[in-house]
Amino acid sequence: MGGDGILNEIMQGIRSRPQHDQEQILSSIKFGIVGCGTSNGLAKSILHWSGEEYGALESIFQICKGVVATLDIATYALLPKHEKKGVVNGVNNDESDTLAVQKMRQTQQSNVKYITSFLSFSWGLIADCDLESECLRILGTLRSDIWAVYRGVLFPRRYRARFSYLPPRVNNGDEVCEQDSSFDMPKFVEEVPEGWVSVEDDFTVFWACQTSHASYNMFNCPMSKMNDGLFHILVVRASCPRWRLILMLLQLESGNHIHCKGLEVISCRAYRLEPLSYNSYNDIDGELVEDGVIQAHMMPRGAQFFAGKVD
Repeated sequence: MGGDGILNEIMQGIRSRPQHDQEQILSSIKFGIVGCGTSNGLAKSILHWSGEEYGALESIFQICKGVVATLDIATYALLPKHEKKGVVNGVNNDESDTLAVQKMRQTQQSNVKYITSFLSFSWGLIADCDLESECLRILGTLRSDIWAVYRGVLFPRRYRARFSYLPPRVNNGDEVCEQDSSFDMPKFVEEVPEGWVSVEDDFTVFWACQTSHASYNMFNCPMSKMNDGLFHILVVRASCPRWRLILMLLQLESGNHIHCKGLEVISCRAYRLEPLSYNSYNDIDGELVEDGVIQAHMMPRGAQFFAGKVD
């Protein structure tokens, strides 16, 4: 019983164990979550996927029924900002294979931090609303709405970044997720491989979603499924007019923001985000993590949760 923050701490505790232990723990434990926090995004998402109404009692019934479904979780790799010096778009400024360059690359890779995620990653406006509004925590979820007006409308920021992603494999026009590890994630000192798509631009919203709801009252990703093996990344570029951004924010609760002009939805198996302006935060599952380049890949069906019948 608790919010997304408690589950996040449990997941990071499991992540700190040796790789073999992580796999054994996640394959043997069945999680049941009763939302008692502020947002309860995962509890709401599981009930939504199960066709149930949102509430603590409904979550308890799900656990009592004993029906288990698998949930995709993600592995994030973070190269802290202070380790990024000398690397641009994954390639060192000095292309010569000197010992000094090789040593720097090895040092950078050894300082990479790994994080487990089950909910979402945000950078830009959404992260600002989530983290900067902590001073209004007494207001509950209303704090995010107030900060969205402040940061998104009254005093907007432009967030520049280079975004690269690996699209899902397409078969007969349908998206097919990769349930096996058929690709290797690039190291931070490497360019993204062939087949990835890269975009550099000014953004307002960058929101990588794994669940249907980021909060019990925020239907941010209607297309997300419990185990589709994909990230669904919501992107709004800085060129989007403020009035359109307001329309999107007003329709987050219903999920109709997906149809708003100016919002792009990018589905992918893995991605990398390299901030080129450090005026926002790296926000994973509602928790602040260190600034820096970040990349992630999905672990399909990585954890087990008590849920109803899920498609």
